[in-house]
Amino acid sequence: MKIASIYFFISKTVFFLVGCNGGGGSDSNANQSIINAPSALDIVGSEIAFNPIIKFTTSNECIYDNTIAQEQTFPKPESGAIQASYTVEKSLSSLLITISSTDLSFGEDLVLELSGWTDTNGDNLIDQFSILPTLGDDLPLNSMIGQFTENPPDVPNSNVDHSQLPEFLGGDSNTSPTLDQWQSYVVGNDMVFSFTDGNISYIKLISENTFSSYDSQGNLESGTYDYDKMDAATGRLSLYQEKSYQYGSSQTAGSSMISSTRTAIFTLNFFNTDSLSDATHGKVGGLGVHFIRDEDREVFSTGSTTEKSTAYGSLRIYQDASLLYN
Repeated sequence: MKIASIYFFISKTVFFLVGCNGGGGSDSNANQSIINAPSALDIVGSEIAFNPIIKFTTSNECIYDNTIAQEQTFPKPESGAIQASYTVEKSLSSLLITISSTDLSFGEDLVLELSGWTDTNGDNLIDQFSILPTLGDDLPLNSMIGQFTENPPDVPNSNVDHSQLPEFLGGDSNTSPTLDQWQSYVVGNDMVFSFTDGNISYIKLISENTFSSYDSQGNLESGTYDYDKMDAATGRLSLYQEKSYQYGSSQTAGSSMISSTRTAIFTLNFFNTDSLSDATHGKVGGLGVHFIRDEDREVFSTGSTTEKSTAYGSLRIYQDASLLYN
């Protein structure tokens, strides 16, 4: 999709967004099971998450990123995201993907058997699949649920029109999404913000203007938001919350309530940047949409104000971010 967060989400141990195409499309085919596996070429350009995150950049190279997940079974390279090679064997209903790396901290090959393809929302893009992982010659680990988090492949023979869709939604247009596209493909998903200082924050977009999150104590909170397409490269995400704090015991006369209003504004860069690093901001493992938090201000009824400094990071969208910390 986060424990002690620098934001008003969850702490560094959680994150979230299943396939980034989780909001709309035609509901008539929602949750349809797909027998035929996509081809090896269909996954080129796609990104999957099942605990690690893997971006298939070419027909035989990928970026392996396990910097967010809290689970420790899978390889966790010391340098963060790394370039790796892979091979694919396709059968009728499954893909057998073998990922190899010369990085000593990666260790044995990671073998992934993908099957059980599902279009969860009827938009004719594959959102989820089951994954049976194996490390080297060991016995397979428990089966897991995986998600396409960027550029999901089409349901076979569905003839999806990609010409107007932004790339991160599986389209051919390297542009920021329109409001209609945001509401159709992003709303209903989880959003995970990975900051360059290592903090992770999470929100769930419940509707076209409301979201939920967790505070640093694990309490569920809610708020409202706006999304605006600013230009061909960027969009703006504005989050708003009204909060209340109680000081002192409610059983004593000395207790008091303080209210606050919080505003956070993010500029989202949907243009693809260097997948491994960003020299300008010093970010390692820059998969996902890049963002700058321009403002994070909380104004209290006492007249005081707190502000967080400008921050930078990358954003991913999941249908279920819990897979990153299970």
